[in-house]
Amino acid sequence: MVSSPSKASRLLKFQRLLGMIVVMMCILGIAAYSTMPRQEDPTFPYRAGLLTVSYPGASAEAVNRLVVDPLSDELQQVEEIDWIQATGRTGVAVLNIRLNDTIYETAAAWERVRLAMERARLQFPDDVGDMVLDDRMIDIPAIILAVGGSSSVVELTDVAERLKDNLSDIRGMSRVELAADADEQVTLALDDAAMYQLGISPARVLNTLAQRNQTIPGGYIVSEGRRVSVLPNSEFSSVDAIRATPIELPDGSQVPLAAAADVWRGPAEPRQPEAWFDSERVVLVSLYLEEGSTDAIRFGERVRERLALIEDNFAPYEIREMFFQPDKVKDRLDNLAWSLVLSVLIIVAVVFTGMGIRMGLLVASILPMVALISIGLYDLGGGVLHQIAVIGMVISLGILIDNAIVIVESIQGYLDDGMRRLDALTRAVKELAGPLGASTGTTLAAFAPLLLSKGGTADFTRGVPVMIMLTLSVSYLLAISAVPLLAARFLKRREAGVKENPLVGFSRFLGALVSRRPGVLVLAGTALVAVSLAMTPFMKKQFFPNADRPQVVVELYMPEGTDLERTSDVASDLERAIRTRENAVRIHRFIGFTGPSFYYNLQREPKAPNRGRIVVETPTLEDTTEMVRWIREHARNEFPELRLTVGILGQGPPRPAPVEIRLYHADDQTRAQAVEQVYSALRRVEGTVDVRHNLDLGVPSIAINVDDASAARFGLDRSDVAQSLYGQSFGVVAEQYRQEEDPIPLVLRSREGINLSLSRLLSINIYNEQGDAVPLSAIASVDTAWESAAIYQRNGTPMNSVWSNLLVGYSFSQALEGLDKALADNPLPEGTRMELGGDAEGSGEANDALLTTAPIGLLLLLFFLLLQFNSFKRVGIILLTVPLATVGIFPGLVMSGSPFGFQSLLGVIALVGIVVNNAIVLLDVMDRQLEQGDAIRDAVRKAVEQRTRPILLTTATTVAGLLPLAFSSSTLWPPMAWAIISGLLASTVLTLLVVPSVCIYVIRCRVADPVNAPA
Repeated sequence: MVSSPSKASRLLKFQRLLGMIVVMMCILGIAAYSTMPRQEDPTFPYRAGLLTVSYPGASAEAVNRLVVDPLSDELQQVEEIDWIQATGRTGVAVLNIRLNDTIYETAAAWERVRLAMERARLQFPDDVGDMVLDDRMIDIPAIILAVGGSSSVVELTDVAERLKDNLSDIRGMSRVELAADADEQVTLALDDAAMYQLGISPARVLNTLAQRNQTIPGGYIVSEGRRVSVLPNSEFSSVDAIRATPIELPDGSQVPLAAAADVWRGPAEPRQPEAWFDSERVVLVSLYLEEGSTDAIRFGERVRERLALIEDNFAPYEIREMFFQPDKVKDRLDNLAWSLVLSVLIIVAVVFTGMGIRMGLLVASILPMVALISIGLYDLGGGVLHQIAVIGMVISLGILIDNAIVIVESIQGYLDDGMRRLDALTRAVKELAGPLGASTGTTLAAFAPLLLSKGGTADFTRGVPVMIMLTLSVSYLLAISAVPLLAARFLKRREAGVKENPLVGFSRFLGALVSRRPGVLVLAGTALVAVSLAMTPFMKKQFFPNADRPQVVVELYMPEGTDLERTSDVASDLERAIRTRENAVRIHRFIGFTGPSFYYNLQREPKAPNRGRIVVETPTLEDTTEMVRWIREHARNEFPELRLTVGILGQGPPRPAPVEIRLYHADDQTRAQAVEQVYSALRRVEGTVDVRHNLDLGVPSIAINVDDASAARFGLDRSDVAQSLYGQSFGVVAEQYRQEEDPIPLVLRSREGINLSLSRLLSINIYNEQGDAVPLSAIASVDTAWESAAIYQRNGTPMNSVWSNLLVGYSFSQALEGLDKALADNPLPEGTRMELGGDAEGSGEANDALLTTAPIGLLLLLFFLLLQFNSFKRVGIILLTVPLATVGIFPGLVMSGSPFGFQSLLGVIALVGIVVNNAIVLLDVMDRQLEQGDAIRDAVRKAVEQRTRPILLTTATTVAGLLPLAFSSSTLWPPMAWAIISGLLASTVLTLLVVPSVCIYVIRCRVADPVNAPA
């Protein structure tokens, strides 16, 4: 009995030191909150890469066979790679590479990918072009500026380059990139008829340009002690000089190049990707900040300050903000901060109501202390303040004061019984440090699988378990140290005549009910669990909900082989139609590419002439529903050749569509049949929309069949014909014009270029080594053919995909159920393998990642429970609270209309930790009563009477703290909030009734001491 007061006295002896530590940690938290990096969403490891290989002039079949196959073979030997999805198109191979979810040190993995690329290059034909790997695909620009004010894209590109130079030194900047800019070229359009009449060949023109345009140093001379450089006129100084270049004729005379070619300087050909800001052609400047170390909000302020400083220097050009992420970060964090403040105020009001002013003030004081200390520690650990971390703190608010409530209640109870302050503090800490530690440990154990799991989903949500586990640990330490000291100093013994709290009478009623009707309560609890589980078929499933930004994203897919000019015309017509809608505030259009990734969830795709994207901003999120419906209907009626998907931005890891079906079969025709079958079935499923597939319908091509014997008589071969044809359309780079900052290529081609007509193609001349012109028709015949426009593979296996978006209110599980029914009546061709992607795959991977680490959480849970109770019976009874939690979860989600997805799963995990805590403190009181000799019914009754008020207060504070989230405008967090609220309301009542009722039948006495049996 002497040791306890001595322990308390030691705690009291260092109370000033303890107080100073708590105050300093709170100040650290204030400083951390003011300076720590801020962003809207967490960052992901660099697991996604895009590999592009150019093979000019090659057909899709040749690209697939000569480039994709060797690359796939080598890349599949890299163990870190999860999957490779390859597309072979005319002139280009595109490979999407994804590393395993377990990879976090991605730099080394990408280095091994590059080594595999170099091994594959040794197997490529010599004329394969550049091979570029972008292993930073998930990077999104913080700010996207649009440079406009001129009809000349080349001019805008120069202005954008100047702007880039002016912004590159802003603190926190990672890099600056331009998009939709225009490269330049000097075009030498040869007149075939004039060259034939003059008797000159393209080879002579090329040789003359190469000799005329050389960078040859002239040295220097010394004059009066100074070095004077000698600069020979050995390279082109202007476009006029190129036109005036003398070309020697066969008779020795000379004519200027302008006599046989038109020469001009302009944008590079063929037409390059374009960006439009409200129908004005612009060049984009994307600013990337240093992730994880820069405050996005302050970064945005610095950028705006710099723009205000330099904008006069860029007049008359306009620099406008197309997408400004720092504003979104500020709005998101401000909204969550207000939710946090509102939650705190509601919790404080609940605590004051349930505990009175004096005890309520002590309990409420722990909220700011825990919040500030946790933020300080989170910042010291390199944490970034984003919405996931803030949500973790909001969830923990109601839970973290549980420890303080129990401690304060216990001390007040002992004071009311006449115990001295020091003795009350000592006894409360001695009795409750273990049970509260066990209950805190079980909550930490519940979140351990989420903390330890790997993958995109876990990376996105990891801030929740980190912040909850941090705040709960801090709250426990304060609850057994600072809170008892404050309670012992400020609490007073209540007079016997003070009005009894209504919860006390309710506690006695529940205690009597449990002791008298345990069997009925157990049966009722079992029936409620069964009814709740029966409601699961009515619950919608959704991996992650859509975002809450008022932006409609229209993805445009023209048929493979469509030229960029045609894609641009269709997109322009669609934009003009959208602009007639009243709720279209601002429209951005991207042609030939999908534009910059202004949101973390957007899919990044390679440049393609048949692709485009339109982004429509509306006044409110509600306006997007009608806009989506109208665009879809208008495009269906007015643009039959256009395939599009219309929707709003999503949440969670990026995916091409909520529903994705991948189909494999070695035979192309069988696979095409399976694709058409799935495509037709999905279109008939209720709730599906924008159903599309990537089945290649082919494109027309012109086959030039060279007669080798005839060609040989003229001193020609097939390579001469191929090079001449390529030069006629795309052109060949003759030289470089080096008078600008960046060299500009001189491209030699026909006057028509890629617009060369078929009849004109047949009449072109092929030149031999002697410069003699031979008509193509003399050595070759022409056939039209139909060839593949694109060939798709996944992990080296031929594959095609079918995608579908969903109407509002429908889930991917409903779409897949409808597809399964259709395929049950009409099975896929024999040998066809079907694989699910989209939300089904993402949800499965996320659940698998959790299941992989779940044994660790379960082991920790059992460890803390056995450490506290040393009884398998008691552990089993406590775990009984987990199924009791389902009584409220499923009905709550169904009635609130919230889908069951990963956010709801987060709520379930949090709920498990809370209800297990309630059972622990309940059984702890029961065991203490058993030790004092009470019968089991009396022990259970007293446990319910003593713990009902703290448990109800914990429930009330948790529910109250989550109400702002449940009713928030965010689409991401209400499902999680409703899962906790509904589950907690039901499980709390059942925990107070069913768990003690089970104890009456299962437990007879306290845990027996070990028996020292004879050997």
